[in-house]
Amino acid sequence: MELSLLKTRESPLLNRKRISYMVNFGGGSTPSILDFRDAVAIELKIKKELISIRHVYQRYGFSKAKVIVHVYNTRKDLLNLEKIKKAEKKSVEAEKKAAEEEAKKKAEAAKAKAEEVKAKAEAAKVEAESKEEVKVEAKAEEVKVEAEAKEEVKVEEKVEDGKETSKE
Repeated sequence: MELSLLKTRESPLLNRKRISYMVNFGGGSTPSILDFRDAVAIELKIKKELISIRHVYQRYGFSKAKVIVHVYNTRKDLLNLEKIKKAEKKSVEAEKKAAEEEAKKKAEAAKAKAEEVKAKAEAAKVEAESKEEVKVEAKAEEVKVEAEAKEEVKVEEKVEDGKETSKE
């Protein structure tokens, strides 16, 4: 799509410029308003949210169109003075919907990650408890072994005392 500048008019009270282009779009059907807006945004190197396509004058049988564009200083100025076209509304709604879906996906991913962290913490807690139980069981076993050893020592002492008393 080739753009050739025809005319520029500054409107300082309305905070906008009115620019006329002759657009050569090659064969085929006339591009949509959104396509013209994107091409003008690239040409002027500004945000496409600040551009309003006012008119597209197409000549029958030619692949040229005269396009009149209003370029505003701020989005607020554009919304105060221009009626948003149906195609622009649809594109804005589609962008919002895509952003909402992306936010949903991020929220679900964060939730899944939080659940995973929670599961890992729970597993670590169970593992720590099982280690504690093993330590307690090992300690109990040691105490039991020590008690048995003390009993054996006492029995041996009694046996030795009994042998000594019988010798006397």
